[in-house]
Amino acid sequence: MGPDIVKLLPEFDASRLQEELFALGGERFKPQATYSEGEITQSLTDGWRVLSLRGPGGDPERTDPGGPGLVDYADTPLMQMAPYTASILKGLDVPLRAVRYMTLEPGASVAEHTDYPYGLPVGWARLHLPIVTNDHAVLVMDGVENRWQPGELWYANFGRPHHLYNRGSQPRVHLVVDCYVSETLLELFPARARQAMDPTGIMFWREEITASSDELRALTGPVTVPAGFIEAYAEPPSPEEFESAGADLQGTLRVADGRLVLHMDGLYESALVCVGEREFRPLCWTEERTMKFETVNGVLRISFRYRHGSYHTEIVRSNGPGQNDL
Repeated sequence: MGPDIVKLLPEFDASRLQEELFALGGERFKPQATYSEGEITQSLTDGWRVLSLRGPGGDPERTDPGGPGLVDYADTPLMQMAPYTASILKGLDVPLRAVRYMTLEPGASVAEHTDYPYGLPVGWARLHLPIVTNDHAVLVMDGVENRWQPGELWYANFGRPHHLYNRGSQPRVHLVVDCYVSETLLELFPARARQAMDPTGIMFWREEITASSDELRALTGPVTVPAGFIEAYAEPPSPEEFESAGADLQGTLRVADGRLVLHMDGLYESALVCVGEREFRPLCWTEERTMKFETVNGVLRISFRYRHGSYHTEIVRSNGPGQNDL
């Protein structure tokens, strides 16, 4: 699926980026947090802090990248305080998710890990725009040391194992831009990198299609959800793994604020975005997971789907009690 690390075509004015960063002030930064399976967890890594320009609901207090939920991504009030940075983001012309300044203080390090699901096969990318750095601030991916420079824009497949450290005397600050994968994103890649890509293995973002109230209400009611549908997978699950993740879960489908909402007490709640033909993805997610509704012989059946590039697997359940002996 093409190279894992690519310097993208645009370059920007590092001094203007630094001026806006310094004007915001370091006291606004908060500990980095992660999002996994509906839980927001603050990082225990000292010296790893975040300032959010865009995130779930436009909440500047959230430093995590977000995930399925009831509110979409929106700019935080801090975006207005960084007009040059905002103009860069607009000029990229990509569908944005979270946008965060992320700083690694001198002496700090982040242990090897993977960020998933990330990458072109699952429909979103993480871009880095370095703002402040030094020669001793290093990202290591697959054993290769990377020292990206201020004003450059980089793509990396952070689904690969990586770690980072700052052994220098000044902080390392990057603007980290999470976005959905679109044709306009691929236009930022050099021609050689684009030629190395297999388009059949790329998951492209699709605009939301508005479903009528009547269409949505017809899908509401109790729902049986395979446990595998809400599991996080570092690698694509086999059909057997997807099916056998655990006992089925019980939930409900309702309509709120013009969208279908999947709710399971204490486990999961997300609005669902229609992408066409009665297929829905979780809000703030990609089509890595979708629910496809079909009526067969008067019975409403739901295909719970997992996708990774050209690979997909699914589990079918019926919406209603006593209907799942399939």
